[in-house]
Amino acid sequence: MPRSVLQPFEEYQKSRISFVQTIAELATRPQNIEALQKAGVMALLRPLLLDNVPSIQQTAALALGRLASYSPEMASEIVSYNILPQLVYSLAEHNRFYKKAAAFVIRAVAKHSPALAQCVVDSGALESLVGCLEEFDPSVKENAAWALSYIARHNETLAGAVIDAGAVPLLVLCVQEPEISLKKISALALSEICKHNPDMAQKVVDQRAVPFLTLLITHKDTQLKRQVCACLAQISKHRLELAEEIVTHSIFPKIFSLLKGKI
Repeated sequence: MPRSVLQPFEEYQKSRISFVQTIAELATRPQNIEALQKAGVMALLRPLLLDNVPSIQQTAALALGRLASYSPEMASEIVSYNILPQLVYSLAEHNRFYKKAAAFVIRAVAKHSPALAQCVVDSGALESLVGCLEEFDPSVKENAAWALSYIARHNETLAGAVIDAGAVPLLVLCVQEPEISLKKISALALSEICKHNPDMAQKVVDQRAVPFLTLLITHKDTQLKRQVCACLAQISKHRLELAEEIVTHSIFPKIFSLLKGKI
């Protein structure tokens, strides 16, 4: 193909790459958000999620996630521009790098309010997020667990939707993974599910989560220990039977050691 024909396409690709990289960088600074919004950044990023260059897709998703994290208003624009269905499709069909970026956007939307989290559920994202918990790449699992945690934390209805999507047994498996960051967010997600009512806590117990959680009380990572203790507390607070289930796993010597600062 003649160089004169190829050159415009090469320049077009370079321009798209430069654009998404610049927007992703600008979106890290709060003082830029209003100007980006007024410039119509959402409408410009949306088609780039379907770009034929994977790096452009991923960077566009990263930029959208940073924008959505900033405020509920920016997250609402993700919804109004009908971007969520594209992200859900990406979770099921694209490579692991894009799945990680797509899950990041979804969690950035879901964290702000029950209404926005419900929009995520209505988009069909739960099934795809739960599927990501079975991915080989730990970073994909981690971002999916973050998104599920943000959805579940708002209310019983949303936590119930996470349970119904089959997240609990896979989160319990993620707690057993070697990566500390994945353990922490999985324990957090289970905690957000357990906190709402005794029936939800019981579902976590029924998946044999307690033995694996209690083992982590003595882990060397302080944040993980804190998160595990919080999850066990959310289980035990509801009723006597659930508290007894935790006590049967000999947690008191471990907890007393924590209080004495020996672990």
